Amino acid sequence: MDINRLIDMTIQPEIFEKSTSQMWTDGYISRNMLKAHLDPNTDAASRKPYFMDDSVKWIKEYICSNDVGKQILDLGCGPGLYTSRLARLGFNSVTGVDFSRCSIEYAERQAAEQELNINYVCQDYLSLDYTNSFDVAVLIYCDFGVLNEVERNDLLSRVYTSLKPQGKFIFDIFTPHKYRNHVNSRTWTSNQGGFWRPTAHLCLDTNYWYAQERVHLQQTIVLGENEDFQVYNIWDQTFTIGKISSVLKSAGFEDLEFYTDVTGREYEEESDTISIIAKKK
Repeated sequence: MDINRLIDMTIQPEIFEKSTSQMWTDGYISRNMLKAHLDPNTDAASRKPYFMDDSVKWIKEYICSNDVGKQILDLGCGPGLYTSRLARLGFNSVTGVDFSRCSIEYAERQAAEQELNINYVCQDYLSLDYTNSFDVAVLIYCDFGVLNEVERNDLLSRVYTSLKPQGKFIFDIFTPHKYRNHVNSRTWTSNQGGFWRPTAHLCLDTNYWYAQERVHLQQTIVLGENEDFQVYNIWDQTFTIGKISSVLKSAGFEDLEFYTDVTGREYEEESDTISIIAKKK
């Protein structure tokens, strides 16, 4: 083990510094992520079932005006929790994109067992390549905030191109209110096995708040029994309505609508989240 490199990794990183390993595609970690997605008692990975039910109901009734012929794209679809609900509501053209092979394989099995007409694609949505193909694109549970500025602009360009004229992009973001009581912290834990590794390992968990940029970092350094270590950085860019409006308008979107969450709840200024509908010109 390179102890000097490990010590360097414990220093607060530059904003949006990449992880040393990708948790979403790791064979072991991605299986545990799938378990978290499917746990109905926690919203650590996916929101709870009642919330998802309300979300797809809102998408059908308000976004799509009950037109189940609309073509829908779910970005970061995970194990298909929203896509399957949309299909069961009658939508017959639903596409889910996610780069976790474990989640996509689960979603495909569920669709086959339930005889749901859903197209799943195992792909990083930052390499999205559709043109005028969808009436609605969704990106749910604040995934937008994990991207740096270049990635955000690239994604918005790709989403814009993938939508038909007057198509709508629905997504949610965290606001700075989520971290209003934040205190930087660092804790060590020892484990005989768990979420990050099947064998004995140490975890150094750190939380940072970058006040000027309004960005939060949850960092986990995992030290395994063979003395290797990996760093997992989970970034979260928070936004105000003014900031996200500027970003979306620069990408060509218009007719912005703001809600508290992706169930269509009226916007509240002190909310931890904002849900946005943005229309392609």
